[in-house]
Amino acid sequence: MEESVAGHDHLSDFHDALEDAFYVFGDDRVLVDANARVGEYSGEGREALLGQTFDALVESYIAAADRADLTAAYERVATGESSSERVEFEFVVEDEGEGKETIPADGRFARFETFVVVVVRNLTELKERERTARDLSEQLEVLNRVLRHDIRNDMNVVMGWLGELEGYIDDPAAETYLGHVEEAVAHTVELTHEVRDLAEALTAGGEVPRKEVDLPNVVQSQVIKARNKYPDASITYDGVSTSARVVANEMLSSVFGNLLSNAVIHNDRDSPAIAVDLVVEDGTATVRVADDGPGIPDSRKTAVFGRGERGVDSPGTGIGLYLVDQLVRGYGGTVHIEDNDPRGSVFVVELPLETS
Repeated sequence: MEESVAGHDHLSDFHDALEDAFYVFGDDRVLVDANARVGEYSGEGREALLGQTFDALVESYIAAADRADLTAAYERVATGESSSERVEFEFVVEDEGEGKETIPADGRFARFETFVVVVVRNLTELKERERTARDLSEQLEVLNRVLRHDIRNDMNVVMGWLGELEGYIDDPAAETYLGHVEEAVAHTVELTHEVRDLAEALTAGGEVPRKEVDLPNVVQSQVIKARNKYPDASITYDGVSTSARVVANEMLSSVFGNLLSNAVIHNDRDSPAIAVDLVVEDGTATVRVADDGPGIPDSRKTAVFGRGERGVDSPGTGIGLYLVDQLVRGYGGTVHIEDNDPRGSVFVVELPLETS
């Protein structure tokens, strides 16, 4: 039995190349082969483990609460009751000077001829990602509460005072400006509802609510709002006049609102020139927001979105571009930056068209 495993030396080399730990037990439950990675869980090399029984290894290295499940899985595979088994459990490893360390693992059992093969995967990174996801869920829940109770309430107060001001304004220009302010406040309140729904969907583990949205209407609306918000800037729009529908939600307006604001705020000219165009081709809608500002070096073209950083804590241009990136990705699209000619940057958003 031992010869039938050890006789294939090239298999041992293959096993050592695996990222998972690999155990082979004979009919008598004795460990007859293993790869080098088993030492990560036992603190001992492969040679020290060979010849020990499955039960002895479980007793020595497995958390007490998981031993029965592992033994039962082994028995079902060894007797042929089951062709394969999978069990999550924890190793307990003695860490010199620091007591005991637990390692979450996933064990897969299978029978090969007269042998029981166990492949063990370290789940430490997976569990860490799960913890990070839980932390993000909690942060979204806090964001949800802040938006619902603080920002929305404050904007409603502002809207109330703006209504009081209307009776004191006779200048037509001032009335126009007041209308722009009321429109901006109403849009902010609308966004708090959308972000609330988004946060609730994410914290509940559900999908982000989406629907069909007419992209040209959204882009043109944001261009008009940006012109009113930044009267010193020249903002042009060239795009399709027909319907081009994408699957998104009301937060899509934030994508282009943020890109337009970013193009003006980070421009070094007294009168920034922003050009927006929208083309539809091969089932994809492409929106380009080009500015004549200082430009963005290649080394920063990814970092400004917070990619590879810690989200909104990244050293980018702020939360706006991080949200742009996250929203566009959530809609199944992409966003990237190109150089403008002769200077400046072009933010390119590509979204798949709704085909149904």
